[in-house]
Amino acid sequence: MLKLLSKKLNRTLFTTPSHGQKAPFLPNLNNFYKWDFSEIEGYDNLLNPNGAILMAEGKASDIYDTKKTFFLTQGSTTGILAILKTVLKFNDKVLVARNCHKSVYSGLVLTGAVVDWFMPDTKSDIAKNFGIMGKIDPEELKDTLKLNQYKAFIMTSPTYDGISSDIEEISKICKSYGVLLIVDEAHGALYNFSDFFPKTAIQQGADFSVNSLHKNAGGLNQCALLHVSKDCPYDWREIQNSINLFHTSSPSYPMIANIEANINFLISNKGIKAIDELVLNNLKFQRELKEEGFEFLNEECADVTKIVLKLNGADCSKISDILFEDYNIEDEISSEFSCLYLTGIGTTKAKLDKLKNALIDVKNKKFDKIVQNEAKIPEFQPYPLVKLQPFEAFNKDYVYVEKEKAPLMVSSEMLVPYPPGIGVLYPGEAIQKEHLKYLNDDVGVIKL
Repeated sequence: MLKLLSKKLNRTLFTTPSHGQKAPFLPNLNNFYKWDFSEIEGYDNLLNPNGAILMAEGKASDIYDTKKTFFLTQGSTTGILAILKTVLKFNDKVLVARNCHKSVYSGLVLTGAVVDWFMPDTKSDIAKNFGIMGKIDPEELKDTLKLNQYKAFIMTSPTYDGISSDIEEISKICKSYGVLLIVDEAHGALYNFSDFFPKTAIQQGADFSVNSLHKNAGGLNQCALLHVSKDCPYDWREIQNSINLFHTSSPSYPMIANIEANINFLISNKGIKAIDELVLNNLKFQRELKEEGFEFLNEECADVTKIVLKLNGADCSKISDILFEDYNIEDEISSEFSCLYLTGIGTTKAKLDKLKNALIDVKNKKFDKIVQNEAKIPEFQPYPLVKLQPFEAFNKDYVYVEKEKAPLMVSSEMLVPYPPGIGVLYPGEAIQKEHLKYLNDDVGVIKL
């Protein structure tokens, strides 16, 4: 694909897109526009590849050691939807970790599957100290699978905050109960390319996984991959058909080329060196800030490209505000308990030094502005009380009630703080008192 795009195209095109491969209103993007074709003769088709794209995906499958790796130009969301559509039929029962992305909920609506929710760790010191959900406990999973029959278990690893679960053990448990394992590995796009990271979900026995190259691997927004393991019982053509249900019929050729180039870079000596430098720079950053009193997630369970930190006695949301207002530094997400700084291929040592110096400056000179007024304990979302399945709730009529009257009524609203895109409350679930702080004065509830 890259070779095709790099060739000068001496054609007079009366095709979509009709912008003539240039943008008079955005001249700085002309280099991008000149690669922006549709499915013109000889340039293959992402939804039915049989030429350059098929070869590029085949090379990617060799690199990731999969039965098939698909290129996606609409993010990992498309991959999740396609996997669920392939695997799940109406009324199939599925177990889903509650810290999964909202795209899983969308897949449940579309397939008519019946969901049980599985809660990740919220009781460990890591969860309590940093205010984040943790790992999937394999023993708890085993107990759940003993008592119920499921078609699949869907989970996220690494989490948004970089915590990886023991996929290898989880995979063994799932296989022993005949349960497919689907892993949202969107944030683990670098795991295949460095020993600094855990093995990939596919390497540890998952049947399906997705990667988002734009998270930390250097890709453009929406560049993603869907991986199918060699042991997966589904034919790749079934999955391609499912992808085609959700994917645009006009995929971006610059993005397809970006995916191919991104993978080729990551597997190259230059790419591997860049990843190693990123990791070493991040570890140095953490060591230096630990000396200043900052705390970080345990390196053994965290992706080092995700910098999750806290400072004793400080409200981390106030640190976030000051860094943004006074130092022009924006984090990925923050709470009273921790700040998350997402790093990747584009994160230089100079960029990390700027953040480090700003954090030290705030700690030494502005602590009075970030001090925590009172010690608080993180509140995690409660176990969901499912009254209607996602597909049942989707088209139900609803009315609005005052927030004070909403508890134990069935929500018609989806509460998904973004980032990270993880549902706190979905339609069809009973509203609990823990949800009230997220709701407007008037709350949508389903008419039963």
